[in-house]
Amino acid sequence: MHSSAKKLQRVLSSREIRKTFVDFFINNHGHKFVRSSPVVPFCDPTVSFVNAGMNQFKSVFLGKTQPPHKRVTNSQKCVRVGGKHNDLSVVGEDGYHHTFFEMLGNWSFGDYFKREACAMALELLQGPYKIDPSRLYVTYFAGDKVLGLPADLECVDIWRSLGFPNSRILPFGSKDNFWEMGLTGPCGPCTEIHIDHRPDLASPEERAKLVNAGRSDLTELWNLVFIQYNRNEDGSITQLPSHHVDTGMGFERLTAILQNKSSNYDTDLFMPIFNTIQKISKAPQYSGSFPTSSNSATLDTGYRILADHARMIAVCLADGMLPDQNQKLRRVLRKAITVSENIFVHENLLHHLIPIVAETLGSAYPEIQSKQSDILELIKHEQEVFKSLRENSTKAFSEVLSEYPDLEDVDLMECPGFVPAYREFKSVKHTFKNNSIPGDFLYKLSDTYGLTEENFIKLAQLEDMTYDTVGYKEAVANAKQRSKNSMMLNDHSSIYYKSIENSLTELTKSLPATDNNHKYSYTYNHEDNKYIIPELKSKVLGILYNDVSVNEVVCNGGVSDTNDIVSIITDSSNFYYESGGQQSDRGHIVVKSINNNNLELNVVNVVCINDCVVHMCELPKERSQFTLATGDSVLLQIDENHRKRNICHHTATHLLNGAIRALFNKVTYQLSSSVTSDCCKLEVGIIGKRITKDDVAKIEELISRIISSASPVNIELCNASDILQQNDVTMIPGEVYPETGLRLVTINCDNFDLKSKELCCGTHVTNTKELGKFSVTNLKQTNRARYAFTAVAGEAADKVHKVSELLKHRIDMLEKEFKTDKMSNATEVELQKIRHNLLHTDIQLPYVFKMDFLERINDILKCLKESARTNIKDFLDVEMRNLLQEKPAAKHPYLVHYISSSVLMEEVPLQKATKHCTDRPILVIAKADGIVKARCCVPKEFQTEDFNAQKWLKEFASIFKAQVSAPKGQNPHDVCNMKGKKTSTQFEEQLEMAMLKANKYAEQYWPK
Repeated sequence: MHSSAKKLQRVLSSREIRKTFVDFFINNHGHKFVRSSPVVPFCDPTVSFVNAGMNQFKSVFLGKTQPPHKRVTNSQKCVRVGGKHNDLSVVGEDGYHHTFFEMLGNWSFGDYFKREACAMALELLQGPYKIDPSRLYVTYFAGDKVLGLPADLECVDIWRSLGFPNSRILPFGSKDNFWEMGLTGPCGPCTEIHIDHRPDLASPEERAKLVNAGRSDLTELWNLVFIQYNRNEDGSITQLPSHHVDTGMGFERLTAILQNKSSNYDTDLFMPIFNTIQKISKAPQYSGSFPTSSNSATLDTGYRILADHARMIAVCLADGMLPDQNQKLRRVLRKAITVSENIFVHENLLHHLIPIVAETLGSAYPEIQSKQSDILELIKHEQEVFKSLRENSTKAFSEVLSEYPDLEDVDLMECPGFVPAYREFKSVKHTFKNNSIPGDFLYKLSDTYGLTEENFIKLAQLEDMTYDTVGYKEAVANAKQRSKNSMMLNDHSSIYYKSIENSLTELTKSLPATDNNHKYSYTYNHEDNKYIIPELKSKVLGILYNDVSVNEVVCNGGVSDTNDIVSIITDSSNFYYESGGQQSDRGHIVVKSINNNNLELNVVNVVCINDCVVHMCELPKERSQFTLATGDSVLLQIDENHRKRNICHHTATHLLNGAIRALFNKVTYQLSSSVTSDCCKLEVGIIGKRITKDDVAKIEELISRIISSASPVNIELCNASDILQQNDVTMIPGEVYPETGLRLVTINCDNFDLKSKELCCGTHVTNTKELGKFSVTNLKQTNRARYAFTAVAGEAADKVHKVSELLKHRIDMLEKEFKTDKMSNATEVELQKIRHNLLHTDIQLPYVFKMDFLERINDILKCLKESARTNIKDFLDVEMRNLLQEKPAAKHPYLVHYISSSVLMEEVPLQKATKHCTDRPILVIAKADGIVKARCCVPKEFQTEDFNAQKWLKEFASIFKAQVSAPKGQNPHDVCNMKGKKTSTQFEEQLEMAMLKANKYAEQYWPK
């Protein structure tokens, strides 16, 4: 380090360095502080993480939004994993690569420009930071003949006037000194300030030659970008009407310089973390060695990796990013766990580091402190998941190594899904063309097995192949689009829409955007308990008749034998199209018929393409005479009842989300939601909590109280910049939001410790009282920490409560009959049927009621089992005889049947069940005393090479991971048994999947 650095009377702490920067621009130069945006990209789908200070101001540079202030300053949290700026595998190998770092910046939006920016930068460096200007070199843009841009001589004159000699003002080309946001858009020259760490090594003229030469002792300190041009789509560059300044200075590097350290890792940003690692693990102390310099380099590299990753993990988790939805974050987290275990021999080391990270960064980013418990809960969950995956994959990896010994040299154990992925790869490799792994298969490796792009590289190298990265990115984009398109179209509309999507896309390209703000124009009538939605007069801009674009549709009346669809685009619309998880409106488009009577076209679906709202109308079979042409005026009428049910269910979804968060005080995140007129569905991740029936009751009770409280529902229009300054807005992790026109839906429930504040484009009630009633109708655990709720509100909730009351009355009667010894076989069969319907049908009932009454029914049946053992065989015989009578062989050539009476038995003699059926193949299943068993019989005349008892039963048993075998001395093709398997809490779902799989197999291989 230069001797002048040693003359500082006191070394500034990192906290003081950051504060000095921000205070300098606020107090000395009139800047406003804008807090760092989260590292989760909010409005930008092009990046996985916020990776530069300017990310949150992109829309300002693009002219899409107004700046929050003319002059802005802050310290921005940034993450870079992979890409040209940072290769994850390099972190720890040197003193300056990081996955997480901070970028100090100041911005001018159409205010000051080059002279002021350069003067401010030099004033700060040589003033508060006391850096000797003789250690600094500056660069400028030397011009570009291809772009037709001259050298930035204005910048040269500015630096000269600030005291820099020509020998320290150095020209560089576009690669180093011209900044572009992307292939098109704002761009401009930049000037970089470089600092010499060892000016004593040679003369300034000699040291100047090393600027931008990749030297660790002469590095870039600050980059000042002057945004004055726009790159057009044809590649040309023109002047922008307003000029902006965007500067960025790496905080970790600045801290190392001001603390007189040769490595970023030697500063007070990292040393407290190193000290904790050493204290907890009892490892040798960090010595600062690097791979080329010492035998201790492996240990020190481990220190650097773990400290860096702990910072990145804490910041990302605090900002709402989830390993479950971001494979790069999960990869970093698992790398940190692996380093903790392998190098420091301590599996929970990461838990001890998070409080230290919160302490070192918390003053600048208080969310790390406030969400510390959530961060630790998520890390614990991920550790459990990773441990389970590794335990399951170790055996599989050993097995695959025996088949493919070359895998021994490939480091892929960090990806537990590699083994099944590699097996599938080997099975389809012969279908790949040009010795290249295609993009759609790479997507499957990523989506199904969790492989990363780095894994693709290793796999391709192992197999001496190339891989299609462009195709992979297209497959990822297509999957996202499919996910959005598949929300709630009914089957008929979905199939038809897909068939005309391309035609609609072409038609709408030339049409102006539809004004769709009218969809939010409705009022609630308290007396009639209905929503008033005014009809809208609109002009027809485009028509698609089936899949053909036309200017006019002429109908001469009569009866048609075809299902014709007319898709109508209007200049304005009050119809809600599918978005935000909410299904589209239904209604009518009223056109004038030839005899001047009104004709209502039934709107069956609404979509938005190229900002045009498309109303898909189904023409009736019996048709009136009418003419519809572009330019005509039509009336748009909404089905108010359908909209009302959607409105209630959307607000109910928000209340359900809020109640889950409020009641359980756990890390909770939304995965998906859908809103239809029938119900609402919400899938959430809940870390560290198992949801029970009693929890559902608490959720319902809280929401019912909020409905009764008549809490107002407020909707506020805002921009992304407003949202980023708030802490309490619930957002979907990974969702990309627009920059402007965001709708913030807030339900004020302060009296209930519930805060529902979500970004949402859906339609909502104006007051919670309008919901009337609410009920959760189903709950499924879809993964280790994921739960899918189904619920109803309003009229739908009222209906399920009435149905439940009727069913309760009937079950009460049956229970009374049982207790008074008046129960007959018929009533017992009715109980069995009710139980079966509760378990296996989609009947909508309150979930708590359903679970309670299943328990009651099971208790009754259990008591029957104890008191009527002698009649058990009769139950089985009756059930089988009824089955064969209801399903004759002529219509049902094979049978797959779950024996519902098995709940009464301790031991089910399945051979007594199959003996009734000798005229066709049969597969029967029974569950008794927590054990599931199955038996399969296939008469010889129905056997083929692919269809016999053993193969058929194996398909069924695979879901339960159970073994199958023939009874002793019998042919497995004729008869086969599934060994008893203990049932889990997911038995009903497993049974449904296994029976479906057995039926599909029989249907496929049944001898035609």
